[in-house]
Amino acid sequence: MSSDTAISVRNVSKTYRTYEHPLHALASRLSGGRVGRFREFHALSDVSIDIAKGESIGILGRNGSGKSTLLQVICGIRQATHGTVNVTGRISALLELGSGFHPDMTGRENVLLQGAIMGFTQDEMEARFDDIAAFADIGEYLDQPMNTFSSGMMLRLAFATAVQVSPDILIVDEALVVGDALFQKRCHAKIRRMRDSGLTLVLVSHDYEMVRNMTNRALLLDHGLVQALGSTRDVTRHYRKMLFEEEARLWAGTDAGTLPASRPEPYEPASSYGIGGATITGVRILGSNQQPCGVFAAGELISIEIATRIDAQLDHLNIGVVIRTLEGLKVYSWGSFNQDIAIWAGIKPGEVLWDRAFEAGDEVIMKLVLEGNLGVGKYEVQAVVSRELQKQYGAQQILHWRDEAGFFRVDMNPASYVFGGVTDLHGTATFVA
Repeated sequence: MSSDTAISVRNVSKTYRTYEHPLHALASRLSGGRVGRFREFHALSDVSIDIAKGESIGILGRNGSGKSTLLQVICGIRQATHGTVNVTGRISALLELGSGFHPDMTGRENVLLQGAIMGFTQDEMEARFDDIAAFADIGEYLDQPMNTFSSGMMLRLAFATAVQVSPDILIVDEALVVGDALFQKRCHAKIRRMRDSGLTLVLVSHDYEMVRNMTNRALLLDHGLVQALGSTRDVTRHYRKMLFEEEARLWAGTDAGTLPASRPEPYEPASSYGIGGATITGVRILGSNQQPCGVFAAGELISIEIATRIDAQLDHLNIGVVIRTLEGLKVYSWGSFNQDIAIWAGIKPGEVLWDRAFEAGDEVIMKLVLEGNLGVGKYEVQAVVSRELQKQYGAQQILHWRDEAGFFRVDMNPASYVFGGVTDLHGTATFVA
C-alpha cells in the first residue's frame, strides 16, 4: 500500500447466508455452519479500489447495490468474507442514523463515548465539546437521553461529533438527507472546507448531483459488482444511463411501452441513451442574430434548435433541454411539453404540440427560445426527446437523451448591469423610509 493511499480495498467480497427457517439458522450456529439449509447472498463481489489521501470519492448505486456494506467493511464494522482492506489515518463515519449512539445515554455522554471509541481521552473530548455543541446547536437536549431526540437532532449531534474530532477520513452514508435545509448547507460548507484542507472524503448518496458537486472521482456498484470507476462526471453519466435502461425494461412490460423502435445508427454509449423511437441528430445554439453562437451577454436571448429524426410511429412528444453549470448544477430544464402544460392551464396561447402524431422517417426541428438570464460562467446543454403519456409530468419515456449536446459561455459588462449567482431574479431596490 502506497504511503499516499488512505484506503486500499483489494478483491473484497461479502457473503451472507439466508435461512429458510429459524431452526435452520440455529442448527447452523450450533454446528459451526455445517448443518442448516441456506442460500448465499453476495452483497459485494471482488471489489477493489484505492483512495488517495486528500481525495474525494463518491459511491453510487441503487438500493441493495452494496454501497453501505462496502462502507461498513472499510470502517471495520463488518468483516469481509474475502479480500483485504487497509486504512491509513483516523476514520470518522456517519453511517446509519443513530448508529454508535446509545439511546439511554445523554447526548453529552454519547459524544464522550464516541471520542473514547476513536481513541481520545475524556480531557481531549472535553476540550472539543464546546465546538461540538455549538455546531450541533440543539441546546438543552444535549443533556437529555438520545431516545428523546428527533432524527434531525440526532443528525446534528452525529455530524458535529464526526467533523470536530479532526478525522483524516470522513465517510458519509446518506445521513444528510434528514437534515433541514439550513443545517444541510452548513454541513456541505464544512465538508468542503475540510476537503480543501486535505481531508479524504468518501460520500454515498442517491443524489448524483450532490456527488458530482462534492467529489472528483466515483465508484458505481450494482448487485455488489463494480460497474464503473473513474471521474465523477463519467460515472454519474453511466449511472443515469443505467437508470434509464432499467426504466426502459419496466416500460417494455406495459402496453404503453410497446414501441416498434429502431435506431439505424449507433450512438455514443457514454453520453447518449434512451429506449429508442426517436434520435436527436443535431443541436445548434444560436445568438440573437440567429447564427451559431458560443458566447452570450447576460440577458441576451438564447435559441436552441434540436433536430430529431422520428424512427417509429409516435405521439405525445416532448423535446427539451437541461442547462447545467460545468460543475453539474442543474440551472434550468424546459421543453415543448412545459409549454403545452401552460397552454392547457390558460397561461399561454398557442398550439399544443403534444397532440401531434409523427410517422417513421419524419424529420423535426424544435426551436426553444430562452431568456438568457444567466450569470457569468460556462454552461452545458443536454437535449432530450421523450414521450409524455399523461397531461402532466410523471409518466415519461426517455426516447433519446444526449449529454454534452452543446456548450456556451455567459459574460457580463461590469459597467452596465451586474448581478451575482447563476441566474438573474430581476431585483429592484426602493427606499421605503
